Amino acid sequence: MRLLLLILFLFSTFGLAAQPNSTFSRNLNSIEEQLYSLPFRAQARLIEMEEVDLKEKQPIPLLVRYFTLRASAALQLNEAEQAIKAAEKGLKYVKGKPEFKAEQFQLQLRFIQALLMQGKNQLVLSQLNSLLEATESFNDPATTAEILLVKAQAYRDNGEYDISMAAMMSSLETAKQADDQVLLKRISSNLGAVLLSLNGFDKAELLLEQSYLFFKQRKMSFNQLLVKMDIAELAKKRGQDKKAIHEYLKALNLAQVLGDGFHRFRINLLIAELLFDRGETERMKQYLQASEVLSERENTRYFISKFNLLKVNEKLINNNYQEALDLLSTLLPKLNKYSSLYRSELQLHLAASKTYYGLGDFENAYLTLLNYQESFNQFSADEQLENLERQKLLYKLERLKAENQQLSWNNVLHTLELENSEDEIEYLNILIFFAIVSVSLTSLAALWINRRRIRWGKIANTDSLTNLYNRRYLSHKLLSLNKPDNDAPLSCILLDIDLFKVVNDSYGHIVGDEVLVKVATLFINNVREKDICARIGGEEFMILLPNTNLQQASDIAEDLRLKIESLHFASLKGEPFTITSSFGVVEAGKEQSFSELSNAVDLLLYTAKQNGRNRVETGTPKFTNSQEMEQGHSKMAQQLANLKRKAQRLLFMLTQLIK
Repeated sequence: MRLLLLILFLFSTFGLAAQPNSTFSRNLNSIEEQLYSLPFRAQARLIEMEEVDLKEKQPIPLLVRYFTLRASAALQLNEAEQAIKAAEKGLKYVKGKPEFKAEQFQLQLRFIQALLMQGKNQLVLSQLNSLLEATESFNDPATTAEILLVKAQAYRDNGEYDISMAAMMSSLETAKQADDQVLLKRISSNLGAVLLSLNGFDKAELLLEQSYLFFKQRKMSFNQLLVKMDIAELAKKRGQDKKAIHEYLKALNLAQVLGDGFHRFRINLLIAELLFDRGETERMKQYLQASEVLSERENTRYFISKFNLLKVNEKLINNNYQEALDLLSTLLPKLNKYSSLYRSELQLHLAASKTYYGLGDFENAYLTLLNYQESFNQFSADEQLENLERQKLLYKLERLKAENQQLSWNNVLHTLELENSEDEIEYLNILIFFAIVSVSLTSLAALWINRRRIRWGKIANTDSLTNLYNRRYLSHKLLSLNKPDNDAPLSCILLDIDLFKVVNDSYGHIVGDEVLVKVATLFINNVREKDICARIGGEEFMILLPNTNLQQASDIAEDLRLKIESLHFASLKGEPFTITSSFGVVEAGKEQSFSELSNAVDLLLYTAKQNGRNRVETGTPKFTNSQEMEQGHSKMAQQLANLKRKAQRLLFMLTQLIK
């Protein structure tokens, strides 16, 4: 009896424990069936399961299936971030577990697909190649086919349509070994899209129609929607606008049933664009309005540019020129950051020309139109060349396959990738060459700029006539010489050429400049290397004497005074003359500013002038603070003003006497 009770207890316990797993597994099976037909519903159910079922402990195989489905659903709905998160969570469960090798490949592939959706194409291709190498020993055709399919999509996004198509064909061949009909049709529909891009319209139409019928029979509504959009695009490229609109409307019905706002925005927009081109503006407004409600779902530049162009054209249709101009003023500047433009972005300039014309600004309308025509001619030429290149790529693929009948498409893919690698190596060699040239030119430019900087720095700090330093440099230099931690004495000499105005008035400014240059040369030849000579005014010079006390500075000043007195000059007529100079010499106080030092030595120079000129005045002036110095300068300025007034009165009296 006890044994029977124990058996019943164990059975009930394990039964209850197994029930959640069994329910969880059935839910996953059901979601797998919905994944390519109703991805929105599949995702909603997966989120619901995460909130409920994942709180209970589930077996690792079921958890791995769950996160693989979660990543797949997110990819179907263009939600890259969600796909990455789901794939990363799933990979944590299979890490280091060889028995989950197939599941690991699937999760890695979902992760890579999400990166591709984010535009990380080069990184994706590198990871896909590594993944393909890893699957060689695993021998799973379905996984290999899916990796090749993603690889084809990456090449397509890069604009390498020939390699994309070869990868697609190789994927198709591999998928046949797996006998997975859904996978085969998914590859076929993608192949039709690539052929559509390569302008292989007949083959594209056949593949797309067959894929659509297959998905319709299997009630895979989401895949039907994608293929129907490609069929509409094919009709549009063939110039069959009515058929294109008809096919887009079928796609729109599917998107509405699915509740797919993302694709509803695009389809409404594409229908509105076709109606505008056909001149059916009233119908166009209806679909444009419908797309505007859903516009926040779009983040692709290509579709955003179409949407903006239609909004501007709608305002032009309604003669709302100012509103159109306001919108264009925000849109056009943003285009400057792009190296190449889409057709819809280029046509914004044509819309701008129409706007200016409507506002009566004919000059801007004409200039904008000229700019548009020039850009559009180049765009059309590039577009025709691109179409021709795509047709050549299609021919190249068929030729390669015809020349290698015994080879598989995988060999063709490897051949094309090898050629592509060789082209990249050649391109890199060219880049390296230009990089070397660029570095050389940059170095030369930097050297030239540095020399110019030194030259301009010298110009900024020197007097152009005498080549001595100027007041600006002297002020800056005093800060570095007169620091609190510097105990060495620092003296300053200020000198002024006596009666220099008489020299200018008597012999002219040319001779006056020669006097200044000769005096400056005398300083350069007679002061010490560490001394700093500067011209700080018309005929005023200042010399900073580092490591020099007051007595030493006074001796230097006296020596310079005698040398200046012994200089000989001549006028332009050959008349000889000499000059004298007056000096003020002071020892700088600690942390004394340039202004304070200038005031102190200037007062001594003034004293030398007052005491008969041609002399050196040394010592500490009677003004010991800045306020007293300013008062002394004020008195000096007043005296000079009085002298000037007396001279003017004397000149007036002489003028009257002459008359």
